[in-house]
This record gives sequence, structure tokens and C-alpha cells, in this order.
Amino acid sequence: MRKLLLAALIFVLLFGGFFIYLKAVPPLLTGIIVKSEDGQTVAIALGNKGFRDLKVTGVKVNNYADPADLKMQVGQSSEDLMATIEEDPGDGKSIEFKNVEDVSIPKGTNPEERQEKVYGLTVNHQEPIHNVHIKYRYFGILFNDTIILD
Repeated sequence: MRKLLLAALIFVLLFGGFFIYLKAVPPLLTGIIVKSEDGQTVAIALGNKGFRDLKVTGVKVNNYADPADLKMQVGQSSEDLMATIEEDPGDGKSIEFKNVEDVSIPKGTNPEERQEKVYGLTVNHQEPIHNVHIKYRYFGILFNDTIILD
């Protein structure tokens, strides 16, 4: 009986330690952030420094308002992602626009390094955007990250 309790205690401590580690070191990375001249469109390069894929589950702007338009960009370079703020996305750039729910950001992606694929979030709103609240799921745990733009 004592061995069973000891094993259960060790399991709980390991699980709790892993949970605390995940909360203390969130996996979402942000890279280049570009705003349009009127401040109503923002593109944010995203990455994942974790052990598993992460999934963005929701995005809010300013005081937790729903954005007018929200897309995840999957491209081949950060320059292509950021160029879509002021240019037509169909300008021969190697970018795909997808729904946020349809894209998982794979482990080991860093927006600051040259990668095979880069990921970006494009947010449009009727008013100038001052901050972006990103909600994402990683290892079944829900995380919130706020990116302050001003």
C-alpha cells in the first residue's frame, strides 16, 4: 500500500511540475509585427518553441472585441508575410491565407530564423488596433498571450 501511495505522489508531483513549467515558459513566439498606416490591420509573425504543435483557438483585439477579419498566413518567408499589409496578397507571393481554426503551428518554428514555412496572423478591425489577445491550446492547456502594439 505504501509503494502505491509513493508512486501516486511521485506521479502527481511530476505532472504538477510539468504543468507549472508549461505555464511558466509558454511556447508561443512572436516575431516581426507590422501595422498598416491607419492602424486597422496588423500582421504578426508567429512561431512555436514547444515540444508539440500548438493551435490558435481565438483572437480578440483592443478591449477583447472580435476582429472584423482574421486569417492565418502560411508562407515561405517573413518578408512575404509582412508584405501583405500594404499589397495585394495575390501579387505572386508564396502565401496561403487560411482560417485560424485550420492551422496548427508546428513545433520548432521560430519567426526570427529562416524556415521552410513561416506562420503569421493577420488581423483587421474597424478601429485602430492597440493590442491583440491570442488564445491558444498546447498539450491540452489553454494559454492567453497579449501583444501590445503601442
